[in-house]
Amino acid sequence: MPSSSLNKKLVLTYSAWRQLLALLGLALAFLMAWAGFLSNFFIVEVSFILFGAYVAWALLRIISTQSITLYPDKIVKHSWLGQTTIPTHALLVTDSQDQGNAKSWRFFHGSNKNQRESIQIAGNFLSPELRLWVDSYRRNIYRLGSFSSSPLSSNSAFCVEFDKAVSSFRFMAVLTAVYLLVYVIYATMLHWQHPVFDGYAPQLPAWPVRLLFVAIALAAYPLLQTLAKPPIGVSNYTVRVALAQQRAFRSALIANGVAWLGLPLFLLCGNRLDFYLLLSIGALYHYDFYPRLSTWENVLQAAPETRPVQAAVPRRSMQVSLALLGGLSLANYHGNPDDFRIRQQDCVDDQGNPIECRSSGGHGGGSSSRYSGNGSADSHSSVRRGGFGFFGGSHSSFGG
Repeated sequence: MPSSSLNKKLVLTYSAWRQLLALLGLALAFLMAWAGFLSNFFIVEVSFILFGAYVAWALLRIISTQSITLYPDKIVKHSWLGQTTIPTHALLVTDSQDQGNAKSWRFFHGSNKNQRESIQIAGNFLSPELRLWVDSYRRNIYRLGSFSSSPLSSNSAFCVEFDKAVSSFRFMAVLTAVYLLVYVIYATMLHWQHPVFDGYAPQLPAWPVRLLFVAIALAAYPLLQTLAKPPIGVSNYTVRVALAQQRAFRSALIANGVAWLGLPLFLLCGNRLDFYLLLSIGALYHYDFYPRLSTWENVLQAAPETRPVQAAVPRRSMQVSLALLGGLSLANYHGNPDDFRIRQQDCVDDQGNPIECRSSGGHGGGSSSRYSGNGSADSHSSVRRGGFGFFGGSHSSFGG
């Protein structure tokens, strides 16, 4: 390919009508989670809610995508929640076949464990022409000279330390899975023992106690931001690495600790929505502060032969989203709190009733692609730091 091709870019947009179908799938995911919540069979409740949350998260990432632009030196994803950028100097690409033989791609920076620095392109939401363009771009551009698609060596210092940080977060995730099992066993016992479980401290005012727990959960966010900052004024390599790993472990512990607050609140007030509210906040913290390989490259001062990271990936701030989550969840309690308590009776389950899901109109007029001779980003694609416009702030961390 001629040298002029190094300045070319490829712009991808998802089909609007397929994004509307994803909205319908999102509504069905919420319906499935709600049906599990009303089942009063707690292993089914947890399973349905977790699966519904997983499907909803995957669909939200597709629905919120405005465009994905492939450059020779970076990949940029514009969405309603902000902008994600990953460099391509150590690009790793994995592909898979979706239903209908449509190929999907996922681009990682350096390692397939680097989930927070990855961009996925869903082939089912692209036209056949765009899928061909993506495959051609990958083969002809990302395999040219210094843009070769090869992961970083797993034996490099920052990869080794990055894997240790990932292990801390995964270990805490396993503990949270055990915590969910404890909830299933305990809730089942309460269902057998109490006609209606009102909590072990029904004399306490529910709203102030609930607001106190939510305030503690939200207060953990600035603490996690503090732990996300790299060690300052530490010149010794061994000490710097030890401090970074210590901060990564504490970030994982605090993020999952917020999720663990849900069970004590549920046992005090007897409302299952309290349990899932704190679990949701903790899960968002766990995702937001998950380790990034580029951060460890910067902290450990990568070897001279490794090219420095060209673009730091901004993390989306979740202060607004957590406030909205807490407000909406608390607003649900304004109705009848008894509807969310454990009872020894059948709950009304409307999962068999037909539901008409209306979806709002998408943006854009279908799929489009273009090769441009201009290697820079579009003039209108300014970087929105923090994920919520001027409300967020960019920051890098060991935990995310």
